[in-house]
Amino acid sequence: MDKVMNRLRAGLLENPAVVIKETAVWHVPVKIFDTSFTRVKRSKMDILMKMMLIAFEKTDIRRAANITEMLLVEELFVADLMEDMQRRGLIHLEKSIFKLTRKGREQLESGIIEEALDEEGAELYYSVTHDDFWPKTRNESMPDLDEEGSAYRYEHAKEHVDEARILEVLSKQQNRLDEKGFQTVVADVHRFETRTIESVPCLEFQLYNKEQDIFYARVWNTWLERWDDKLEKQIEEEDRVDWRKKWMGVEEE
Repeated sequence: MDKVMNRLRAGLLENPAVVIKETAVWHVPVKIFDTSFTRVKRSKMDILMKMMLIAFEKTDIRRAANITEMLLVEELFVADLMEDMQRRGLIHLEKSIFKLTRKGREQLESGIIEEALDEEGAELYYSVTHDDFWPKTRNESMPDLDEEGSAYRYEHAKEHVDEARILEVLSKQQNRLDEKGFQTVVADVHRFETRTIESVPCLEFQLYNKEQDIFYARVWNTWLERWDDKLEKQIEEEDRVDWRKKWMGVEEE
């Protein structure tokens, strides 16, 4: 921790007008969520698939041979396609006749075929303080917080996480094109639960610029490895008046 503090201190003092009045180390909590979800693969419906779905919608189809006679396609191939359509929930048997399901009708209208993929899992990292999901896991080089390190003094945030937000975050992270160019998107969230809570060290510098006559804060977020403007702004709003009273004996304008 001292090595990081010294590096940041040296950078701040490159400006000769800047004076470091105080420093502090504290932590903010990051919740690690375990999630499980499924994606669907989307692809454009080919002409044969479309013609078959139209046939199921408009005609009484009892077996693959009926489609073969209409479309002049090999019966074994048609039978395999019908089995696949049943597995995907696009058609079903109703009084010995194959009918479109609601899902089949919707996909026929859209011209897009959706295939459910196997269930997957992912970790998500949520900062309650920032009400934001962070894009990566704890950095291996992140310094450990000393045992005496305190919690962030203005930690009053409330958690705003529900299934809809988890779906939104997973969609941003997991939606992609597969190796064949098909779009895969997150369709359903099955589970999300807090596995653990990490304490993320933050290094606070309380600064005074002699030329500009202003007090301000810099806060280094060791998880994100950057200056944290949200925490800096919050600290300045809460403490800047008191800093001027403490060190200058006058009111902050």
